[in-house]
Amino acid sequence: MLSPNPFRSVLVYTLIVMALFCVPSYFAIQSTIMEEKYKATQEILEWVDAHEKSVFEQEHFEPPRSVRFHINIYSATHTLLYQGIHESLNDFNFKVRVIYPFLYYQKEIKKGHELFYLVVELQLNYAKIIFVTTMLFFIVLFLVYLMSNIFIHSSIYPYQKMQRYMNDFFNDSMHELKTPLGVININVELLSSYIDSSKHLQRIKAATKQMQMTYEDVEYYIKHKKVTYNKEKLNLSEYLNSRIAFFEDISVSKSIILEHSIEPDLMIYMSKVELQRIIDNTLSNAIKYSFFQGKVEIKLFFKDEEHCVLSFQDYGQGIKDLYKVFQRFEREDSVQGGFGLGLNIVQNICNKNDIDINIESYENKGSCFTYIFRLDKKKLLDLVDDDDDIKGER
Repeated sequence: MLSPNPFRSVLVYTLIVMALFCVPSYFAIQSTIMEEKYKATQEILEWVDAHEKSVFEQEHFEPPRSVRFHINIYSATHTLLYQGIHESLNDFNFKVRVIYPFLYYQKEIKKGHELFYLVVELQLNYAKIIFVTTMLFFIVLFLVYLMSNIFIHSSIYPYQKMQRYMNDFFNDSMHELKTPLGVININVELLSSYIDSSKHLQRIKAATKQMQMTYEDVEYYIKHKKVTYNKEKLNLSEYLNSRIAFFEDISVSKSIILEHSIEPDLMIYMSKVELQRIIDNTLSNAIKYSFFQGKVEIKLFFKDEEHCVLSFQDYGQGIKDLYKVFQRFEREDSVQGGFGLGLNIVQNICNKNDIDINIESYENKGSCFTYIFRLDKKKLLDLVDDDDDIKGER
């Protein structure tokens, strides 16, 4: 995405371009109006020259019939003597006047010793003006769009290039880290079976597991829009116990006690990969932000016939700004490290799987993350997908 500054630049640039094109367009429209006004005036003058004598040669005024030209005849004091114009005229201080959509021309005529005023009305032809205005509007609109588009693309090109570099960097880094991380895990487990546990080995285990969680977060973040994680029936109680066991080394290395109360055999229907991201990120943060020699309480229990509740309660430093906690790359404490991806991933997974999430947090008192899962009742669409998969296998 563009940052606010480039967007502001694009907006200012668009307004400048519109101003540059609208000013000449305004003068072009005005020029067209003046041209039409001049043409109409010339037509009236030609008509008056051709019919002036016939109008005033008789004792009674007998103007020629015309669809386009209409006339009024006034005395020297502008008393109406003959009316052919439907609109009433009150101000006669003009030679040529435009009252939309008509043009009026007034001429002083002497017949013997008498003075008359002849006012001729002609409707202006606005078709050309409307055509020119419409064409200019679309031309300006197209040019503004074209130039703004060019400017936007030129503005975001460095960001797109940087994004490609970052994606390539992440993909290459993940590929390079996967094998050595697996080797480290295997050898740490083998080493644990040969020698007695020590604080040094415990720290290696904890550090390795933290590296593994970070790796899995980044891997999920890169792949989640490209890879489909299939849902399956999961025993949430058993899986939660296995993840708590995984975190024992990390909690022990930080002198954090993990207390848990888990009701057995609570079944849900979702992807194991996505469930792991929810549990791991929440439990990891609870341990990370707990005070030394503190504790984290994990509870899993029935809510009703269709839902169960999973909660993580820590008694640590709490969250200062709950509104930012789910933002991508946002970290509550930069000293603790991390990419700021974990809770953003959690929120996206919860939204995708209709999992309700609630957070209560108080500074220096701790935080409680609560998730409400639906118990194993497959959604209609999930059943349809499963049927399609079975048919495909056959």
